[in-house]
Amino acid sequence: MPFRLKKAQQRIIDLAYLKESREANKQRLRENVISNTDSGKDDFRLSPIVFIIVVLFCIAGIAFGIYWVTNRRLSTEYSVQWERNSDDGTQTVETFKGYKAFAGGIIKYTKDGAEYIDKKGNVVWERSYQLNSPIIEVSSKYAVIGDQGGTDLFIFDSTSMTGSSETIFPISILKISDNGVVYGVLNDSAAEYIAAFKSDGTAIDLSVKSVVIGDGYPFDIAVSPDGTELLTSYVSIENGQINNNIVFRNFGAIGQNEDARRIVGGFKDEFAGFLAGRVNFSTNEYSQAFYDGGVAFFSTEVLNSPELIANERFDEKIETIGYSEEMVAVALSAESSEASPKLLIYNCKGELKASIDIDYKYSEMCVTGNSVVLRSGNEIHVYGKNGVLRANFEFTEGEITKIVGGGSDNELFALTGNLLYRIRY
Repeated sequence: MPFRLKKAQQRIIDLAYLKESREANKQRLRENVISNTDSGKDDFRLSPIVFIIVVLFCIAGIAFGIYWVTNRRLSTEYSVQWERNSDDGTQTVETFKGYKAFAGGIIKYTKDGAEYIDKKGNVVWERSYQLNSPIIEVSSKYAVIGDQGGTDLFIFDSTSMTGSSETIFPISILKISDNGVVYGVLNDSAAEYIAAFKSDGTAIDLSVKSVVIGDGYPFDIAVSPDGTELLTSYVSIENGQINNNIVFRNFGAIGQNEDARRIVGGFKDEFAGFLAGRVNFSTNEYSQAFYDGGVAFFSTEVLNSPELIANERFDEKIETIGYSEEMVAVALSAESSEASPKLLIYNCKGELKASIDIDYKYSEMCVTGNSVVLRSGNEIHVYGKNGVLRANFEFTEGEITKIVGGGSDNELFALTGNLLYRIRY
């Protein structure tokens, strides 16, 4: 075969090989591109998971930070948010003056009138009246001021007076619910009556009569936040011994199925020989009775069948009590001169959350938010609902005569003579 022909054939073979090589390279390139694209899709699918994990870690970190600040961080300083002179110039030194935390602010009340100061220090409403022995009770949204031993009562919210009323018999006790329903214990010479009023002061068509000789004296009452449940501590003496009967009433639909007195449950044997001087509703479902031997915790989750869920007995004397929606605080006296007083903190179900030995003499206790405040002279000690010391500082603006809860865990009202301070710590 001629050399040129061989060369031409070789050229054709080389071109064919080159073409095949190019096609192979293209195929490999396509595979690489597809593989890389698929890999990119896999990475893209993983990105949201990684993002969610990062977000969850951030949320956990923020939550831990909030928990640390509110429950573990110890504050040793305070700041004054505002101060004002609580003397309007018309009061004398002997004139009664009281204070009650309300709606984030504070109500100052006297025999001659009352005023509500909001959390910014502004006077929102004022009301003049003439009461011989003013008493006050508050809920989260309403307040009632009445004349103990008299017949006048006034109802307020955080903006104005919503109503007033004049009772048939003298007032002994007043309580108010979150929807403004007022329950009052009224007395005459032969019997005690429980009456009710709407937030505008109009009377509600219900009346519970108690004959002291037979039923006992209604020593204290408490109303549930929704205004439908009433808890009463009846006290009587038989054969020289104290009898205490804790009675639950329901004035809602459930109570209509009971007798005319709306009684849905009662507890007597558990309090034989004791006196329950204070009763309280923490929520619509949980309530307490404080007696001179302990604290009883109740549940009304089943409205027509109240249940005693815990009964804490103490050998020591109860010195002070305080409570909020979530917690109950009890300060006990020392068992002996060598021992220290004790502060016990429970949740509203009766579960003990903290037991604290108090190694100082305190002069006053109050609950603000879900914190317990003990005052020792001008030194302030604040404990969280888990018992951790959250704040410890000395108030230097003047000599404290009274402290009042500020409504939140880190705020407090302090009174020094005629000066009222709102402080934050």
